[in-house]
Amino acid sequence: MEIQNRRPRTVQIHDQENIYAKGKINLALPTKRQGLSVRSALDELNTNVQSQRDVNVGKTAAAAAENEKKSNGNRNTVRSNYNHVQSKIDTGLASKPVVQPCSRPPLRREESTAAHAAKAAARTRAILKDTHNKPNEIKESLNIYVQTKKKQDVKKVNKLHVVREISKESKSILKPILKDPSESLGKLKLSEPSSKKKEETLNKEKPTKQIVPSTPTLPDDIEDIDARDNNSPLLMSMYIKDIYEYLTELEEKYPIEFDFLSNQTVITGKMRATLIDWLVEVQRQFSLVLETFHLTVGIIDRYLQAVPNVQRNRLQLIGVTAMFIASKYEEIYAPDVGDFVYVTDNAYSKADVFQCERDIMSKLGFCLARPIPLSFLRRFVKAAHGSSKNHHLAKYFVDLSLVEYSMAHYRPSELSAAAICLSLHLLSNKSLSEVWTPTLSYYSGYSLEHIDPIIRKLAKIVINVENSKLKAVYNKYLDTTLAKVSSLPQLRGEAIYELAKIPSSS
Repeated sequence: MEIQNRRPRTVQIHDQENIYAKGKINLALPTKRQGLSVRSALDELNTNVQSQRDVNVGKTAAAAAENEKKSNGNRNTVRSNYNHVQSKIDTGLASKPVVQPCSRPPLRREESTAAHAAKAAARTRAILKDTHNKPNEIKESLNIYVQTKKKQDVKKVNKLHVVREISKESKSILKPILKDPSESLGKLKLSEPSSKKKEETLNKEKPTKQIVPSTPTLPDDIEDIDARDNNSPLLMSMYIKDIYEYLTELEEKYPIEFDFLSNQTVITGKMRATLIDWLVEVQRQFSLVLETFHLTVGIIDRYLQAVPNVQRNRLQLIGVTAMFIASKYEEIYAPDVGDFVYVTDNAYSKADVFQCERDIMSKLGFCLARPIPLSFLRRFVKAAHGSSKNHHLAKYFVDLSLVEYSMAHYRPSELSAAAICLSLHLLSNKSLSEVWTPTLSYYSGYSLEHIDPIIRKLAKIVINVENSKLKAVYNKYLDTTLAKVSSLPQLRGEAIYELAKIPSSS
């Protein structure tokens, strides 16, 4: 037959792959490898493939013959499946057992769906007959269902009535309890205020409502230094006046008394000055901001004022711990406690610093809200339209005053006002009355007569710093980043000597 002589498609593909492989291997591989020639190896492969190919062809021929005999018997039914067998022969898969087609012709889809529909109709008819035969049973089941539903509704209604009654009883019980006077409720102010108290509270609330609307208007001769800051949210021009009013209130709330070391039996003003001068060097060594140093001095003075009879061997520990607290309050990256132990040459341990920190914070009431001079100084420099040189020179005067014990009782705003006034006077060759304008007087809250004695004390300190042993502040302001203001010739001129009333050496 034609089927037996036809060569499968896969065999031709294998021959083409072998021809390509043979030519490729002969070109690429050497003639001898492991005692066997390439040609002989390929011949063996070809013979094995040829024998396997003959077996496959024989099997496919036998299967095709059987299928041909069966097809002669029922050619009309098998014709639809003959292509399936032929495709298996062509792909070389005739060796697998072929599924025999069913002699019964397949049902059409219409016939199968009709049969299912007929069965479903017969079931529904049977169900309808049962329902017609048993109408009483259905009625009884419906009656039972309705009765149970009514019982459930009645139970829900009864429960709601009970809950409402309980809530009414609880309200009736609670009302007299709240009306009865008691000490605890009186302290918590839970009782309703009387008519008199209501009138008093209303009268108290009235002035606060009148103050809220807008900020007070400035006098005609006073410049509004915050008018240009409306577009800058960081400068807070809407709240800045209220903020500085609050800072002045905090100055009065946390004052440093005059001669506050009088309650100390061992610590003196010179010892305090030596400690603060050393802390200036620590601040420079750790590259801390100026706010940290100012806050450190404030913590030390407040602690020495609150705790009497501090021993001498604890003074350096108090200073280091105060700077440790201030650095955590002001710095972004505060030094480690081990660094502060190191600068004391390991005279104290970490446990000592932590214990002293707890002691200081408890004595200060965990409040570090006392303002520092630098906060006021920035405000006053802005009001005076001062330059950066004026600002650095005023900071130099403030730092010198923090070391001096006789200046410790002045408020931070007073020190800042005197420092900026002296700075403007020395760098402008103008008189104090010309420098201290009404705008500066308004924003600082001090007149020239009030800060004049503080200015003269600052002048004396500046003149005497060259002969002093404590020169940490002087050396700090020799830095170029601070404009070398401690070496300015104006600090040795006639103007500053006139303020200090000391005859000049020139």
